[in-house]
Amino acid sequence: MRVILRLDRCLTLILCCLIVAFALGFGSTKAGATDGNGGLDGDGVLQKMAAQFSLARDLTGTVTVLIRKGELDLELVGAFKVKDWEHLRLDYVETDSNLPSTIITDGDMVAYYLPNSIKPRISHDPTQLGFPLVTDLVFAALGQLSQSNRGYLLGENKYLGRDVYMVEIRPPEIKAQIWENTVFWVDTKSWLPLRVTGLGIPFAAIELRAIDLRENPEGQITGLTAEVIETSSKGPIMVMSLSRFNENTWFPHQVCVRGTRLVIVQEFSDLEFNVTLPDELFYVEEFEILRSAFAKGAAFLASRNYEAAVKEFQKVVSIDPYNIAAHSNLGYAYVGCGDEAGAIAEFEQVIMLSPEEPLGYNNLAYIYIDNGIYLDKAMEMAQKAVALSPGNGAFRDTLGWAYYQLGDYERAIEELTRALELMGEEDRPWDRALVHYHLGLAYAAESRWIKSREHLSKALDLDPSLTVARDELKRIEKQSKVGS
Repeated sequence: MRVILRLDRCLTLILCCLIVAFALGFGSTKAGATDGNGGLDGDGVLQKMAAQFSLARDLTGTVTVLIRKGELDLELVGAFKVKDWEHLRLDYVETDSNLPSTIITDGDMVAYYLPNSIKPRISHDPTQLGFPLVTDLVFAALGQLSQSNRGYLLGENKYLGRDVYMVEIRPPEIKAQIWENTVFWVDTKSWLPLRVTGLGIPFAAIELRAIDLRENPEGQITGLTAEVIETSSKGPIMVMSLSRFNENTWFPHQVCVRGTRLVIVQEFSDLEFNVTLPDELFYVEEFEILRSAFAKGAAFLASRNYEAAVKEFQKVVSIDPYNIAAHSNLGYAYVGCGDEAGAIAEFEQVIMLSPEEPLGYNNLAYIYIDNGIYLDKAMEMAQKAVALSPGNGAFRDTLGWAYYQLGDYERAIEELTRALELMGEEDRPWDRALVHYHLGLAYAAESRWIKSREHLSKALDLDPSLTVARDELKRIEKQSKVGS
């Protein structure tokens, strides 16, 4: 069995919500805040709290992962290595197998070396991590220092028998609807956040709170157990047991994550920090090939060297067959080469890999429409793409082009006009030229010659190589004279 599991979407988003909250709280602050006792203000409390944490950038250890999904229990034990925090390597064996597997990630891509395989499977989706080091989601936030949030000292309180400062985070207005009323309860002696209340996302409210503390004879906290709860649910969605290592380095002994269909328990042991790890332990040749080929392919597409782009993106999908962006760009390149069959195959692949995203539907619809085939099916796909992304001008162009091909010129003009309104200077000139060309054809179909000439001329201004626009402009000049 492959140890590749998708975290529940709700759980993933809630944990991402927690990341942002930690970034807000542990970030350095600039603005002044309400003065507190002894001249200490909210910003001062947050700065002292941030000083208690540093990322464990170079470490090794042993991890045991237990995954429960329905009736299925899966356990694995592995040796993990972390370098510069973003690079992770896990060499593990599942308890019901004697075959070793390896996972390597550089924080961007993930390589899975499954038993008896030489070439890895590549993933770009962090929720597909075969070894979901859930604490990354929280601790990585400590490195994302916020530079524009204000901390306001509301006063003092008690939590778990300890004195705490209550500091409210007031982020910029753009985030205010989500993060307003977020309050950190910070221990006055150890400067640790023992509770975070008022966290919110559109569909859930969550809270972080310590439920057990360990302290030394001087009263300094040396370890704690904390849980993350969704306030509308019955139990915690994550529980972490943390200890302080090497001054201000904190790391978990155990983490348990609970979703609606999935439970993951991680236990860490044999931890060593500040170790020296050679780069070759984290080297994946395919990562370098993929980055180089994708960059070259994108450059060839931008210069309209479609044949060269096809070769580069073919190289990408041969190594990384689940790469949606590469399949989509390969489809574009096939269109530029006039290979409609190749383009259709690639856009169908995009839909299969990402059925909830609009891009595949739009691109496949456009190919069908441009070739005058499967027009009813193309219309449905174009409408779906616009419904999924109504503010995308290119998708509106496809829908307008579909209406034109079906003879509904009034609706075509409406959608194509809206497409131009949505497109801006950041869109490629030849893409905007195509919309003007389509709109020129739609106006010509209604014998509105002045408007037709206007848009066809704009199309040629934007893309002088668009010969079909020049040919159409000549045709309507003759047609309009005959009509007059």
